[in-house]
Amino acid sequence: MVIHVKLKSLQASFILILSIEITSAFGQSVATDTLHFKSNITAFSQDRTGNIFLSFEGGAITKYSPSLGSLISFSPAKLGDITLLEAWHGFQIFAFYEEFQEFILLDRFLTRDTRYPLSESAAIYADICTISSDQNLWVFEENQLRLLKVNLNIREIETESPLEFIIDTSEHNITFIREYQNLLFLVDELSGIYVFDNLGNYLRRIDAPGILNCSFQKDRLFYLKENEVHSINLYKGDHKIILTTTSDSQGVIPLSNSLLVIKRDMIIEYPMSTK
Repeated sequence: MVIHVKLKSLQASFILILSIEITSAFGQSVATDTLHFKSNITAFSQDRTGNIFLSFEGGAITKYSPSLGSLISFSPAKLGDITLLEAWHGFQIFAFYEEFQEFILLDRFLTRDTRYPLSESAAIYADICTISSDQNLWVFEENQLRLLKVNLNIREIETESPLEFIIDTSEHNITFIREYQNLLFLVDELSGIYVFDNLGNYLRRIDAPGILNCSFQKDRLFYLKENEVHSINLYKGDHKIILTTTSDSQGVIPLSNSLLVIKRDMIIEYPMSTK
């Protein structure tokens, strides 16, 4: 392994950028960049233009360009780890804090934030939640094992989907939720990805035990399982596997020609290749 160190003054949350030569499963050298951070990453997201958003322990958020240059940062007045981050739906950045039972909305410049206690909505307790494409709230509630869509304007439940006949009631661990292309994706670490329509009607399950989250690019869904990045076409169903040489990773973000593998305290970029 050959390591070339290139110091850059980007943002205080990471230490340096490394250009690393690694060996793939086929014995070929693959050039990649790695960002190391001083704080652990708690959540991540991507907007429609390819910018990357990372939240760190304590609640700080930094926006990066697709080339991984640091652009702007947000430092919260109230410290706490962000459970879920969502930047896809337009000009607002959504961040959910399970421990506070709150979510915040930030503008795209990360300069203004507004906090919303979930106690003011119809949801009793949100184990995980996200913003919908129509600026309402999707909530998974473990206590009653149900999926809710909450209208934030009138603070009432719009749709309620019982999950006791869909999810294994005794063995599940819901870790992620996201709406994409009028579909809702609910990730269960123990079984895979449950897919619903935008009214909360159950459609199907993608068998993928062991994953924590998923991401998207055009019509493809991506997830990281063990040392492999999987890519599935949402409508045609073809399944591709993209090799990586990393382990103990949190997830993956697809770029136009490469993949960002998210670890606890670093990001590793790999070229897009399939087998």
